[in-house]
Amino acid sequence: MPQNLSDSGSEGSGNFQEIVDGFLLQPGLPFATVVTAEKINGIFRKHGGLFGGNGIYSTSIVLWAFLGQVLRDRKEAACQSAVAGIISFCLQVGRNAPTSDTGDYCRARAKLSEPALRELSTEIANDAEQQADEAWLWKRRYAKLVDGFTVTMPDTEKNQAEFPHPRTQRKQVNPHCCDR
Repeated sequence: MPQNLSDSGSEGSGNFQEIVDGFLLQPGLPFATVVTAEKINGIFRKHGGLFGGNGIYSTSIVLWAFLGQVLRDRKEAACQSAVAGIISFCLQVGRNAPTSDTGDYCRARAKLSEPALRELSTEIANDAEQQADEAWLWKRRYAKLVDGFTVTMPDTEKNQAEFPHPRTQRKQVNPHCCDR
């Protein structure tokens, strides 16, 4: 995990952009320190989606670059930025760096298997949950968060016929409803 995530100051003071910046400001590829090439390769191999071997555009390098690309916005989210990150990473680890041409990266990125990405995401989330400090738990339990949304619409007689209120709900007349 990036160093500055654990040193973010007082509880609750950070925001999502600070966390994103912690990943993006690291040298090289942002997620290379979070999810190992071995884990990526194992899951992608299982799904028949492993590619690139030890080449420049291997599955793990492309995935790390893509995840960094997803976290960026505007021009920084362009394939050119992703390839620049790969070039930097390759130079840091002593590998041959690609040219700045984005074509090979884009073709490799298109090979990322959705089922493998889904399984990798689930496994990373499970690993993170198991490593969570006990102080982060709510009443010694792992809290689950579900996001939802609300839709409002006129409470017309036709809608009432299709979607009636529960019997336990008090009947109200909506003055803004229906053409009466």
